[in-house]
Amino acid sequence: MSAVQQELRPRREAWGQTVPRRERDVRDAERRAARRRLWNRVSFAVCCMVSFAAVWWVAAKGAEIYELNDYHAKLQSAIAAQQAVNANLQMQVSELEQPAHILNVAINKLHMVYKNPVMIPTQGNGE
Repeated sequence: MSAVQQELRPRREAWGQTVPRRERDVRDAERRAARRRLWNRVSFAVCCMVSFAAVWWVAAKGAEIYELNDYHAKLQSAIAAQQAVNANLQMQVSELEQPAHILNVAINKLHMVYKNPVMIPTQGNGE
C-alpha cells in the first residue's frame, strides 16, 4: 500500500496546486480585463479630447477665414467707391481745363475784359 499511497500523494499535490493556479489564472485574467477596460476608457477619452481640439481648431480657422473674407469684401467696395469718386473728379478736371471754360469764368465771374489779340504783320516793312 505504500506504493499506492506514494502514487496518490503526487496526484493529490498536483490536484491541490491546480486549483490555486486556476484561481491565479482567473485573477490574472480579471486584472488583464480591468487593465484593458481602463486602457479603452483612457484611449477613448484621449480620442475625444483630440477630436474636440481638432473641431475647435477647424471652427476657429473657419471663423478667421470668414472674418478675412468680410474685410476683403469691405475693402473691395471701398476701392470701387473711391475709383468712382476719382473718375468723377477726373471728369471735372478735364472740363475745368478747357480754354473756353477758363475764358468764360474770367469774363463772366471775374469781370475781366477780353482784348483783341495783337496781330504781328508778316511783311518786312515794319507795319
